[in-house]
Amino acid sequence: MIRRIIISITAVLLCVAASAQTARELIEQDITRIGCQLHRYESAYTETAAPRGYKPFYVSHFSRHGSRCFTGDTYKGAIKVLSRADSLGILTDEGRSLLRDITLLRKCQEGRFGALTPLGGREHRGIAERLVDRCPEMFCQEGRKEVLAISSTVTRCQESMDNFCAGLTGRDPSVSLTKRSDKETDAAITRIEAGGRSPEFPGEDDSREQLRAIMDEVLDVSRMESAFFTDPDRARSLMKKGDSRLFFYELIQGITIGQCLDDELPDLYSHFTFDELYGFWLAKNPSTVNTHGFTYENGKVLRRCGKLALTDILTKADEAVQSGSHKLADLRFSHDGGVLPLISFLGLEKNDTARRVRDVSASGWYAFQNIEMATNLQMIFYRNRRGKVLVKFLHNERETTITALRPYRGPYYRWSELRPYLLNLLEEDCG
Repeated sequence: MIRRIIISITAVLLCVAASAQTARELIEQDITRIGCQLHRYESAYTETAAPRGYKPFYVSHFSRHGSRCFTGDTYKGAIKVLSRADSLGILTDEGRSLLRDITLLRKCQEGRFGALTPLGGREHRGIAERLVDRCPEMFCQEGRKEVLAISSTVTRCQESMDNFCAGLTGRDPSVSLTKRSDKETDAAITRIEAGGRSPEFPGEDDSREQLRAIMDEVLDVSRMESAFFTDPDRARSLMKKGDSRLFFYELIQGITIGQCLDDELPDLYSHFTFDELYGFWLAKNPSTVNTHGFTYENGKVLRRCGKLALTDILTKADEAVQSGSHKLADLRFSHDGGVLPLISFLGLEKNDTARRVRDVSASGWYAFQNIEMATNLQMIFYRNRRGKVLVKFLHNERETTITALRPYRGPYYRWSELRPYLLNLLEEDCG
C-alpha cells in the first residue's frame, strides 16, 4: 500500500510538472515525441483515492493498438530519390549516411509493415498489469469474473487484445475471458464513414490547404537541401512535383517510427537540427488532431464514430451496474481513428472543443500526450454498501474529467449524474 501511494504521488508530481512545460521543452526532453500519434506509449498513471466506502467493481476499457511498424512502405520514395542522387554524384557524405540509415530502418520493417512490434505487446501487458495492481479489490470479487474483450479485425489490434488479456490473466488467472473479433465488433468500435457536417462549422473543409500553409511556414528545408545534396536544384527535380518540403516532411515522419521497434538502429534524428525536427512537429501535430479528432475546419466529421463507441459502452455498463451482474470488464481494441473520436465526443480535458488547425499546438493540445501508441480510455466504476455508484475516467492512465460536467468529488462522478449526461450526448445528430 505504501509503495502504491509513493508511486501515485510521484506520478502526480510528474504530470503537474509536464503540464506546466511548453511543447518545445517537452520535446527537448525526448525528441521522439515529434512522432505525434507514432510516439510510443508513456505510462505515468495518477491515482486519487475513492471517497470512503467506495470500491471498484467494473471497468470499461477502450484502447488503440500498441506500437507498430509503419503501415506502408513510406521509405520507398525517399530511398529512390537519395539513390538516384547518389548515382548522379550529387549526394553529400551526410546524404549517403542518411541513405544507409533509412535503408536499414526500412529493412527492419520489411514484410512487417503495419504489424504490432514486441514493444507494442509489452505496452498492453503493462497497462493490464497496472490496472490489476491499481484496483486489487475489483479482481477479488466473488461472482464477478466475466471479461469480454473485442477487437478490430486488423491483426495488430487482435494481438494487442491478446497481450492485454495475457497481462490480465497473468495477474488474475481466475477471470472468465471471452474474446471476439468480427464484422460486428468492427462496426461497434472502429472508425467508419463519418457523418454530416455541423452547421456551426464551415461548409467546406479547407483543412488540407491550411495544414499545407502551416508546413510551408514552420518547416525550413534550406539547410537540409545543402546538407544532403551538392546540387539542391537538381535534387528537387528528382522529387515528386519538385517539392522538397514535402519530401523532407515525409522522410522525418518515416524515421519517427524507429522508437516503436526493438531493432538496433542508428540515431536517425542526428541527421537533422533540433529546430528542423521541432518544425516538423509544428506541422504534424495539427494534422494529427484534424485527421483523428475534430477541428473547426473538418467540421467534427468524426464524431459519429465516437457516438457509436459510446453507445456500446453505455449498453454494457448498464448491464454491469446491476447487482446480479457477473461482468468484471469490457475491453475494446481499435485504432487512433476509434479512440480519439470517443475522447473528443465525451468532451474530456483538452479534447472538449474544436480548435482551428492554426491554434492546435498553441492551445496545449499535443498528440504525443493525447493519441500516442496504445492510447486508452478507462471508465472505472465504484460502489458503496448502499449501492451508490461512482465513475472515474482515465486517459492514458491519467485521471481526467469532462469539462462540461462537474465531478462529485475529485475526478469521481456520480453515475446518477454522469449517465444522463452521456445519454444526452447520444441525442446529437452526427449523421
